[in-house]
Amino acid sequence: MAADNQEPLPHRLALGVGICVIAYLFFATASSLVWNFRGKFPTVQILFIQTCVSLLCVLPLSLRKGLKRLKTDHLSVHLMRDLFGIGSYYLYFLAIRDLNLVDATTLNYTAPFFVPIVWWIWMKQKVDPHVWWSIIIGFLGVALILNPTHQIFQLGFIYGLFAGIASSVSFCAIRILNLHKEPMSRTLFYYFSIGILITFPFALVSWVHPTPTEWIQAICVGIATAIAQILLTVAYRYGTASYLSPLGYTSVIYAGLSFWLIFGNPLTLRSIIGAAMIIVGGVMTFLLKKKSEGIIQALQTPDHKDVPPL
Repeated sequence: MAADNQEPLPHRLALGVGICVIAYLFFATASSLVWNFRGKFPTVQILFIQTCVSLLCVLPLSLRKGLKRLKTDHLSVHLMRDLFGIGSYYLYFLAIRDLNLVDATTLNYTAPFFVPIVWWIWMKQKVDPHVWWSIIIGFLGVALILNPTHQIFQLGFIYGLFAGIASSVSFCAIRILNLHKEPMSRTLFYYFSIGILITFPFALVSWVHPTPTEWIQAICVGIATAIAQILLTVAYRYGTASYLSPLGYTSVIYAGLSFWLIFGNPLTLRSIIGAAMIIVGGVMTFLLKKKSEGIIQALQTPDHKDVPPL
């Protein structure tokens, strides 16, 4: 296997982990707001407003050095990231419409289970055998939270699961763009711009006029998403898809807490144990792949030349 197909050791992983956890808090905030829109608006309209507001948030960052900075030599990777990323959001929002917030979020964040497989197919890099242990434990945690019955195998379940698969492709594309040192501002510009182009025609024909309060909530969804995407893209500058994607499990915890504290639906013991198993599975991805000296090396500060620009 060619050496350039190997992911390099992650740089300053501790910083990447911290930023990633905060990013998923903003993702969970956006998801909670979307859950409030159930039955009020077409899913594609919510997604269209979200991408428009998010693009406005990142536009000053993207254009601060002129239009020439938007030129890319990796358009195909951008398109893969954008199409699967937008598709994942759409499927996730559909799942939120049909399931409760915790179940939909749990299914969406099955993405880390698929990342090693997608990376193997895309980059021809073999999956470390140790990773399968974390995948197994994570899947058991998901099963425990969902408590599968014949009712779980409904469209909402299918939407959520395929949202996770689409997310895994998007995560790997983000990592490849970072390996090519694509600026974060360019990556986000393409992501939200493509999202607007995809969703606009469908939103236009199915538009439902929001109230002033609903406009504020929809705008907040876009702002929270923009902040989350910026933080997540920065986090992937310091770690690999295999290391950071399992942190998406924290969104399950955030969703459970908001569902309990804000919407008055307390967490069950099954959910707490399942969430703990999911976190353990995610942490094992890192601990089992690295020896102690490798962990220390991964936490070291990178050289400036190794970090892609903003």
